[in-house]
Amino acid sequence: MSYRLKGNLRGFYCGECFDYLCNTKIRIYSVDPKVNLAALAASREKESFHQRSEEELKSLSGRLLVETMTDEAGNFTIEFPENVKYDGGAFDIDFECGVGWIPALHAPDAQRAKPEKPAQFHITTLQPFWKEVTGNENKREFAAYWEYAIPYKFWCWILRLFRWYAICGKVRDCKNEVPVGGVKVFAYDVDLIQDDPLGYGITDVNGNFKIYYTEAAFSKTILSWLNVEWPAGPDLYFRIEAADGTVLLNENRQRGHDRDRTNASNCFCINFCVDCPKGSLVCDLTAPTGCVDDLTKLVNNQFLAVIGTASGCGMADYELQLLWNGTKDVSAGAIIYSDGSGNPDPSLSHGTHSVMSGNLGFILLKKAVENAGSDLITSTQFEIRLTVHSSNKSVCTASITFRIKASEVYIKNIGERVAHDVLDPNEQLRIADAAGAEIGAIGLNASIWGAARIFGCTNQKINDYGIYFIKDDFASPQPANGTVYDPLTHGYTTICNVDFGAGFSTFTPDQLRQWNVLQGPNALISNNGFYTYIDVITLYFGGIPFTIQIPEGLVAGMSWNTGPSGRYTVMLKVTDTNGYSYYDIQRVWVDNELPVANIFNIGSLPPCADLYTKEWVDADKKVSQFKKVDINGIAFDPLIIASDLANPSDNFNFYNITIQKQGSSPEVIKTSSVTVPGRTGPASTNLFSFDLSWLNTVAHVAGVPDNKLLDGESCAFVFSLWVQDKTALNNATDVHHTHYDFPVKIINSVAP
Repeated sequence: MSYRLKGNLRGFYCGECFDYLCNTKIRIYSVDPKVNLAALAASREKESFHQRSEEELKSLSGRLLVETMTDEAGNFTIEFPENVKYDGGAFDIDFECGVGWIPALHAPDAQRAKPEKPAQFHITTLQPFWKEVTGNENKREFAAYWEYAIPYKFWCWILRLFRWYAICGKVRDCKNEVPVGGVKVFAYDVDLIQDDPLGYGITDVNGNFKIYYTEAAFSKTILSWLNVEWPAGPDLYFRIEAADGTVLLNENRQRGHDRDRTNASNCFCINFCVDCPKGSLVCDLTAPTGCVDDLTKLVNNQFLAVIGTASGCGMADYELQLLWNGTKDVSAGAIIYSDGSGNPDPSLSHGTHSVMSGNLGFILLKKAVENAGSDLITSTQFEIRLTVHSSNKSVCTASITFRIKASEVYIKNIGERVAHDVLDPNEQLRIADAAGAEIGAIGLNASIWGAARIFGCTNQKINDYGIYFIKDDFASPQPANGTVYDPLTHGYTTICNVDFGAGFSTFTPDQLRQWNVLQGPNALISNNGFYTYIDVITLYFGGIPFTIQIPEGLVAGMSWNTGPSGRYTVMLKVTDTNGYSYYDIQRVWVDNELPVANIFNIGSLPPCADLYTKEWVDADKKVSQFKKVDINGIAFDPLIIASDLANPSDNFNFYNITIQKQGSSPEVIKTSSVTVPGRTGPASTNLFSFDLSWLNTVAHVAGVPDNKLLDGESCAFVFSLWVQDKTALNNATDVHHTHYDFPVKIINSVAP
């Protein structure tokens, strides 16, 4: 069995003012077997709380079970290891305050006291209420939670042992009683010769502040040998300033001689109200800044936190504005304000609470990029503007800029087939840009379209890229961005490779990047090199022609000559000038199998035979009727993957049969999307059972050719079988198809 105790420790000064016991050592001891365990476990902490004496500490040396440290919020976790014999019973719980404990608590900049040695305190004998958290009979686990708030009389007594003092308070607006955040509260001690500054605290969003100081801060005088205040406490008076230095409260030093301020205890609590003049707001933005290298947030609708301060005396609300390149407002839908806990709240239209160095709101990067639109190609810089308002019409503004480390690295189309979700490595190319569109295949030659761009931040440029393919049944994974991966050593074959860094002819890499912008989704990204030409431009100066030659870069498109039918993975690899690689793969079906079309016979007759439309019904040959004849043959398309009958492995589209009388236009008499022979079931060669009465007519329209016959009339006909699959060939300029012609002479009568 295993036991886990989670807990929390904090100490109260007065009212709701407290500090968490952070970085504090927690010790668990077995209970002294000589004492009355039941009485100890039932006693209240106020009866058991005390400082451990030297004798007690010596007696505890052999009873220590486990120890741990609290975190910054006073939380701790005790896990009893298997080598500790613990059966879930009561134990003693202590905490130790080390020599450096108080300064590290919450006042690292205050003047430090120097206690001689650590002090250890016993809280209580605790019997946790264990709850089983797993039903595993082989390893049963139990958990419990316990928290303890040290009462102010104990907490202040502990601080006094370390000669430590604290002032806790709250500042409110006198007019509307709302908390005032972001103001400085200074504390002073009235002294005989020279007043002592004790320190200052800055109010948080709830108007709360703390000021920490030591006994040494108020016990010194100009005459080092004279300490007229020892051992009494300080005589306090205060000064409050807004962030800009505006004085909101300035108490007379004589206030420190009043009874409620004289010889203040080491835990002193006080509340103030102030009138907020104009100009007493504080605003600041600290993040985001620089280059935001977080493409996950950009593409996955995640947030980018806006960190800063919107506070000050009388603050009413604040607003955030997002501008592309400092000019175009792209705020709509891109700014989400934070609630009082710093979490995104889409229902808020502005900031409604004071914030000190925290989450003012969030930027939805994807929406910001959508709002910027094509402008993002020329600049990826955004500016955030913060405006803070007060109830007395004061305004405070701040701004900050950041750039997006933008990259467009994806394959969008191969031939006519499209990747609807370019971010999904397992996305198979479809016949249309829609999530539910049918998966499609390509064949023969196919151009590759998409994007291969790295841009946005300083010194971030594309260096080179390559496109590769492998016949792998979709088994090859997409490498993680930033990893080193050589497609060629993993079985890929190169379609193309372009190196901007190598330059071309007399042109620099930057010129090539500028002239060969590869941006999606409508840009061809498969290339086999750079071709340049000279564009001759004639200018006129004073009527005299002046010819200049301007070199321009062109991108030469290159097609992928697909190979044998099967499932392929196509990879795009892009490397920037810092050596960081980006990858995108797309899964594509390749079909280079030709359909089969053949007509064996019609009504058991070979080609060019005489086909009579009627037959005798009776033996006397007095009554006739039109016949039905079977058109037998093959209309078939091989599967891409043997035994895989699903689309697009079964890439068959349709076949049709037309009939055409000599001198007339063909007419369709049969269309079917089922292969002959079928994929499953008994084999058959019947393409269509043709009712020859279809050919009969009682009259022809003068001057209009048709495929009909009058009674007794005959003519040459051609039956044509057309078979087609769904494969997009050569960027969808064609599909796989084949046809077969079967000539016959048809006589609209009974055979003699």
